[in-house]
Amino acid sequence: MAVNFNGGFKVGGVEYHHPLTSEEIRFILEIFKKCNFTGEEMENLILVTMKLQKEYNRVLKKEQQTRWLLA
Repeated sequence: MAVNFNGGFKVGGVEYHHPLTSEEIRFILEIFKKCNFTGEEMENLILVTMKLQKEYNRVLKKEQQTRWLLA
């Protein structure tokens, strides 16, 4: 059973807290997608985008598990 607390949740006794929701992370990724970055900015953009995509998948999975357990 999942238990919500202070913007986080506990699944199977493991606490997980993330300051952003999957929708907020997706919003940031969409902003990156629409902007024109050049030169040195591209390397940083790629690294940040890859980390955000990984975190988005992790948060989305946890949100889906929590919704399923609460249903």
